[in-house]
Amino acid sequence: MIAVETLGSSRGELRLRRDADHNVNSTDTITESDIDALPSRRFAFWRNTARVRDPSRQEMKLVRHTRHRAAELERVSDRELRDLAAALRESSEQIGPTISADQRAAQQVGGAALVREAVRRVRGLKYYGEQLLAGLVLASGHVAEMATGEGKTIVAAIPAFLSWINGWQTHIATPNSYLSQRDCKQIQPALEMLGVRVSLLPERNELSGKKKAYQADVVYGTGYEFGFDYLRDQLTLRNEPLGSLGSELLDALSGRVRAVTPILQTHRDFTVIDEVDSVLIDEAMTPLILSAGDDGLALPTPYLSARSLAAELVRGEHFHLDVPNRQVRLTDAGRSHVFHWLERHPIDELRRPWDCYVVNALQAKFIFEQGVDYVVRNGEVQIVDQKTGRIFGERTWRDGLHQAIEAFAGTAITNERSSAARITRQRFYQLYPLICGMTGTAETADEEFESIYRLKTVLIPRHRPCRRVDLPDRFFATKDSKFRAIVGEIMERHRCGQPVLVGTRTIGDSHVLSTLLDSIRMPHQVLNGLQDADEAEVIARAGQYRAITVATNMAGRGTDIKPDERALAVGGLFVIGVERNEARRVDRQLAGRAGRQGDLGFSRFFVSADDDLLQRFAPKLGKKFCRSAGKDGEVHDNYGPLITTLQHAAESDAFRVRRKMVEHDRWLDDILANVMGEAE
Repeated sequence: MIAVETLGSSRGELRLRRDADHNVNSTDTITESDIDALPSRRFAFWRNTARVRDPSRQEMKLVRHTRHRAAELERVSDRELRDLAAALRESSEQIGPTISADQRAAQQVGGAALVREAVRRVRGLKYYGEQLLAGLVLASGHVAEMATGEGKTIVAAIPAFLSWINGWQTHIATPNSYLSQRDCKQIQPALEMLGVRVSLLPERNELSGKKKAYQADVVYGTGYEFGFDYLRDQLTLRNEPLGSLGSELLDALSGRVRAVTPILQTHRDFTVIDEVDSVLIDEAMTPLILSAGDDGLALPTPYLSARSLAAELVRGEHFHLDVPNRQVRLTDAGRSHVFHWLERHPIDELRRPWDCYVVNALQAKFIFEQGVDYVVRNGEVQIVDQKTGRIFGERTWRDGLHQAIEAFAGTAITNERSSAARITRQRFYQLYPLICGMTGTAETADEEFESIYRLKTVLIPRHRPCRRVDLPDRFFATKDSKFRAIVGEIMERHRCGQPVLVGTRTIGDSHVLSTLLDSIRMPHQVLNGLQDADEAEVIARAGQYRAITVATNMAGRGTDIKPDERALAVGGLFVIGVERNEARRVDRQLAGRAGRQGDLGFSRFFVSADDDLLQRFAPKLGKKFCRSAGKDGEVHDNYGPLITTLQHAAESDAFRVRRKMVEHDRWLDDILANVMGEAE
């Protein structure tokens, strides 16, 4: 009996899942009576709530039947395999939408078995039972939580093929272009063996390439590019002139050819979202905005003048800072000073009230930090995504803020861009009749998946028990004392040859640590923002014996880190978190770099009073750190439970903001529907 067949049962033994949030240091086997004696909040996911559940008996049964059917398929030829796939699609077309539960189960078993056999022949890989389970869960329109390193790439092929059987097109959305290219390359030969056309969506505005890509049955691409193509189609439809009645017939009779811009997305049937929490939650705060280009109205003078005026204003007298919420508010004295300054120095090129320029300048000076919120590369201000640490050169802040930051950074001030089309990611993905996704960290976001996207979360068991040890957090009064301790931890691990991966929240912190390591001549690799194949290769090498890698938390996400034999002999990969993030999911992703597929590994997080989490949500707790710290700056009390509480609060605040965005979208839809109704 394989391990997957014993999991998810309502009776018998259950395997205790490791959760980095609670520093579970081993994987045990416990009974249901033992679970009842544990704190209910800590192990709530065993309760099979409406939003989160373990695999059902029916899903377990489908896995067993799929494995049996796949074993039978090993004896057929490639041609017969393709014929069986075509027959399965033809059978689905004949059944139509009135398919019974038994027929659907037979279809899922037959389709998953065909994919398993095709992947075995083309890639030499055989699906684990857990991977088959995850594929069937995705095909049913759920979120599958698969632990980091469990092989999600080939899992996506199962729901994509089952979608093809039903005559649907599938969009497989990833967080970045490297993952799209990698996953497409790995899966395309297997699906094409079964008669499924697979394509990779070009990232740039190549209409001919995009049009061809969208003609395939399965399309790989980044989540944001699918959204931008939808916006491009909406602009095309909006700008396409309507001919008079019968004009198309007259054009045809006269031989005239009308120039028509092609619509790219002819289908939005089904989408499989890789790293679904990154695409639907982390990126959801940033709407997809299609720029109309520079409008030519912005000139440098207002931004440079606002920068000069900001240097004159006094904090507390002319303005107040709300650093946690990243806001600046002018006082009455400040507004008066700003108004009279403009009287003395009139500016003709204003496109918004003068005080907006000044507030932007104050934000650029006091709120937005170089190396944290943005970097300057090639003479340009480029935004750093705060959730991932990645750099997005094509993004800009709106309403003149980007130009205000350029003024303080000393770069050329670019023209402001106007918005041609806009949509939130929540609203875009709700356009798909059926969506599903997979990630290693879905459980803590289950409420948002359910309430906004109507997605249930299913916890997929590990193929092998996790052996990672999550060591207790260490606490410090200042960043300086924390960084000294981190360097000490790195040196200690490096002496025995254990590879170390240090995850930082900001690019600035990665530079600080790199400088400290350079000062003691400790060889290391730094990755802080560029998401490409080179980054993935460096991350993959982070598990080698004596390797030291400093990277922003999400660098190379989706890339497997496999410690070599010498590294495993000394304990496997050691992951260090420079601070606790606002979202527990990010911490779990970072810790999950170690101990993949049953390997040895360790993780430890370091927290200081001046970390962003404490400064924003519990500054008084930070002061307590300072009072109770020893001479070396370390606090020896255990504040782990309080830090987890702060993360809950931060997650709740972010969820409320995203939910308001959805409600605002719905309100706009209602207004538009009413206006259109009155127009008719």
